[in-house]
Amino acid sequence: MRRSGRAGRSARIRSRRRGSTRREAEHAALIEGFRDACLASDIAELARLLGPEVRVVVDSGGAEGAPGPAAGITAAVTLLRVALGAPAGLRLDLRSVNGRPGLLASRDGRPTAVVVVEGRRGLVEGVWLVTDAGKLRHW
Repeated sequence: MRRSGRAGRSARIRSRRRGSTRREAEHAALIEGFRDACLASDIAELARLLGPEVRVVVDSGGAEGAPGPAAGITAAVTLLRVALGAPAGLRLDLRSVNGRPGLLASRDGRPTAVVVVEGRRGLVEGVWLVTDAGKLRHW
């Protein structure tokens, strides 16, 4: 039996919120796994988290010699390693980025990148790294 009126609408809203909360928790777990794999330099785990069609884009503010976009697991892992640098001294802190969970990469207390990870079905489909110093000033 389908509810009608206000009670039905309230039930549908609660159901959507539960689904949204579950998706947010899954996304947060994916970001944490991504962070942990990057910090441990665990290439196999990082590759396992990436979807087959993953894309990585680096916004360097047009810096000359900046790494370009990458598509596919192997290219994505390589670009992530180049853009984030060696894990020694790297911090990846969970932060809200545009209202969604993201990562703030820093070294010696200075921000080096803001990382946004987009995923679906438990796999990373896209990674956007902002490394432009001008855009990192407020972090």
